[in-house]
Formats: sequence, C-alpha cells, structure tokens
Amino acid sequence: MSIRFKRLITQFGFLIGANLGALGIKTGFCYPFFYCHGCPYSLAGCPLGTIEHGVYKGKIVFQLILFPILIIAAVSLIFGRAACGWACPIGLLQRGTAKLAKKIKNTKIAKKLGENKIDSYLRYSKYIILITLGIITTATIGFMFTDICPVGFLTGTIPILATNPSGYQPSSFFNVALVIFLLFLLLIFTIGRGWCRYFCPVGAIIAPFNKVSLVEVKVNQDLCIHCNACTKVCPMGINVPEMNRSTECILCGKCIEVCPKNAISYKIGGKQ
Repeated sequence: MSIRFKRLITQFGFLIGANLGALGIKTGFCYPFFYCHGCPYSLAGCPLGTIEHGVYKGKIVFQLILFPILIIAAVSLIFGRAACGWACPIGLLQRGTAKLAKKIKNTKIAKKLGENKIDSYLRYSKYIILITLGIITTATIGFMFTDICPVGFLTGTIPILATNPSGYQPSSFFNVALVIFLLFLLLIFTIGRGWCRYFCPVGAIIAPFNKVSLVEVKVNQDLCIHCNACTKVCPMGINVPEMNRSTECILCGKCIEVCPKNAISYKIGGKQ
C-alpha cells in the first residue's frame, strides 16, 4: 500500500472522527490540528480557540492555555508536523485543490508567491497571526481571529446557515469574515497548501517541533543525485535535499515515493 493511499485513509478517518458530534458524541478534547470548535457537528475543538479563551481580555486561565499546548506537544514531539499532512481536514481540502493550484502554478501571482524570495518571508505570517490575532488582540480587545477565521466560516458558519438559517445571528464581523473566506478559497486554489504555508496559526504552534521530533523525513546525501524530483512534488514548496528538519515539512511522504534512488525515508529515533 502506497504512502499516498495510507495518508488518504487516515485523512478521511480523522475527518469522520472530527465530526462525530453529529452522532451526539462530544468531548472537551483539543485536536492537535486545526478544526473549528464552532462546527456544529464537531467532536472536539480547535486548540487556538481554547488558547484564546485562556487569555480573553487579560483574564488568564492557565488550564485553557496549557491543555491544548500540552496535547500538541505530546503528539508533535513524536510526529512533528505530521498532523498537518496526515490528520487535518483542512489539509485534506487543500489536497483536493492541489491539482488546480498546480495547473496555474506558473501564472505570475502564483510564481511570485510560491517560488520567489517573497515566499520565505510570507511563511512568517502564520507566526504573526498566532501572536497578534490569536493572543495579543484577544487579551486586550476580545476575540478577533475567531470572528474572521476562514476555517471557522467553513466548518462553523456555513453548516449553521445550512441547518438552521432562521436561528443564525450574524456578528458584526460577518462581512469581513466572508471576504476573508473568499480570499482563503482563492489562496488554496492558487498556491498548493497556501493556508498551511502562510496563515495557519496552529501550524505555527506545531512547526518548531519538527526540529526535535522522534519522526522525521531524512535525505541520505550519499545516495541523492539532486534530480529535484522530490522538490517538484513537495506540496509545501520545500527544497527537499537541503531541508534538514524543515519546520515546513508536513511529513506527507510524497518525496519518499518519487525518489529514484530511495535516498529519502522516514527516520524514527535515529533509525531509518
């Protein structure tokens, strides 16, 4: 069974599991991936939403801050950023839009964002969003990111509108959230894994764990012929032969499958 097919199975499995709320199953758990706590059919919640409640208007609740962070740390110390590539339903969505994104990859806007130097700077946006909209504005003003989050709009607002339109009360941020959601769609249909690369704040929390995780994607430099087949298929736009535990790697395994020399593999605790 190919890595690609295994990943598809796990992604659909997590998608189903994340929506067990439709069967009346609810928990207080936080996913180690980004899936909105506002979704009416969600089993659990978004870790960022929980952190926001922990810092809301300066009323610090350490349990709400530590709970999602410790869950993410426990998973990510083992698997790194694999949750983005193997579990996140939004990652699955972007997997579906990747083909169109690839077709328009060579358009001017896509090339500027996806291949030029600006790309490396834009990747810091997710950290800025995490710190400013996720923490600072929530602590000083109130919920901000939650009100305009495109994932929340997709998994929360749209399902509620579809199932209970008469009971829906739009917030003052509805129009802004709608515009951001449309821009989100434009992004993921234009740049492969555009949300993961540039804007996902939960990805920003998980990413640093790639540097110390038990599992990593390793390139054997002695076998590598630098054909760049791996780099061409990388959904995160990483220069794979030179990545050395890149914080952007989602451990999807696409590079492993295309390597003609089997120079790339998963490394677990020092063993390949």
